[in-house]
Amino acid sequence: MTVNHASVLSIDYFESYFKLLLASREPDLEKAKEYIETNFFKGKEDSFGEQTRRNFISAFNKLKKN
Repeated sequence: MTVNHASVLSIDYFESYFKLLLASREPDLEKAKEYIETNFFKGKEDSFGEQTRRNFISAFNKLKKN
């Protein structure tokens, strides 16, 4: 998936990404989070900007509550 570094990725984007991983690869939310941090962010939490990172954490927390 191509991602434009100039735009902010939304909470909805990350919710969809988590749900895709949960359905296809990682049945555990914590492991899905680790997968995204390693493979999407490449270990650099702010590689797509601070707002994108906050949206990622917000999506994770939202799914964690449900």
